[in-house]
Amino acid sequence: STDYVFDGTSDRPYVETDKTRPINEYGKSKLAGEQAIQTSDASHVILRTSWVYGSRGKNFLLTIIRLAKERDELRIISDQLGCPTSAMSIAKATRDLIAKFAQSENIATALAPYAGLYHFSSEGVASWYDFACAIVDGMDWQGDRAQPTVTPIPTEAYPTPAKRPKYSVLSKSKFCETFALTVPDWRESLAEVMSHVA
Repeated sequence: STDYVFDGTSDRPYVETDKTRPINEYGKSKLAGEQAIQTSDASHVILRTSWVYGSRGKNFLLTIIRLAKERDELRIISDQLGCPTSAMSIAKATRDLIAKFAQSENIATALAPYAGLYHFSSEGVASWYDFACAIVDGMDWQGDRAQPTVTPIPTEAYPTPAKRPKYSVLSKSKFCETFALTVPDWRESLAEVMSHVA
């Protein structure tokens, strides 16, 4: 699921028991999915994550890399805060979570005492501007092209059709304590993913 189930008005990391108030259709559809799973008889673990990116598909990382090669200046929103989270780190956490129950005769039965909703995203806090700066700084600028300037702008300067939460930071304490797993820092994960991007 997603951080977009919240309205972004918090001043501290969201925990799993905080009131959900999605402000766009994407968040509403994800919340509906959570609720459908929670009211089923299935033994389940729901992971809410945020600001997902990867080395494939369409996402913020690949968009910034492309634009940085084309433009002299990137104007990026600086007043929305969240936790950039790589698809690779989500996959690894899911693998490690499953591995904890893989030796059981029945995974669903073993998982039942831990079933529920958990937040999982990278550690640390960043704005889209911080994220873009880290991406541009991590690129190879030894060729003919100069590194572009990254300029911070407010949300109002870049209107989008869908409203986005201003604050999307998730607390990972429940996930880490329950499953004894660690969460990577967003900058470490970004460096790892960028090493796989051409």
